Amino acid sequence: MHLSRMRRALVLGTASFVGVTVAMSVSTDPAQAAGENWTVYSTHFSPNGHDIPLRYGRHDNASGHTTGFGKYHIDDRGHRINVSWSTFKKDIDETLDSPTAKCTKSNNTWTCSSNKISGVNSQWGNMKVSYTHSDSGTPDGRARGIITAFYLNDCGCLSAREEASE
Repeated sequence: MHLSRMRRALVLGTASFVGVTVAMSVSTDPAQAAGENWTVYSTHFSPNGHDIPLRYGRHDNASGHTTGFGKYHIDDRGHRINVSWSTFKKDIDETLDSPTAKCTKSNNTWTCSSNKISGVNSQWGNMKVSYTHSDSGTPDGRARGIITAFYLNDCGCLSAREEASE
């Protein structure tokens, strides 16, 4: 489902208002696991139009966790492959907005893979994005959001390596 610019603006504006309201009305954050940063880096939308923020998240191997999530995890794993964050975020949107994306659900995690002839980025082929709608434990009531995203090289070598290490 492609979201209109008006709907995206409305959701982003509402999310910003809610975030500011929560920040102003709460003097301390609710209990959070150590090392987690719930700040939203960017906002994206699932193929069905659900709010799925990309949070700063948690670094890999931090606070007793071997696997992080969000922006920190993506950078820790080198998933951007030297692509700028601006381009990477556009490729996430393109993957999630594509009518040819293949999405599957396992427990509470959705995984969508782009399936475009030219890929989302001419250098690295297609992309896989994993996310959850769950808002359990989030201080702002928004979804936990994007867990990870990475490019699927046309030869399949990145896909096999990353799935083995996730």
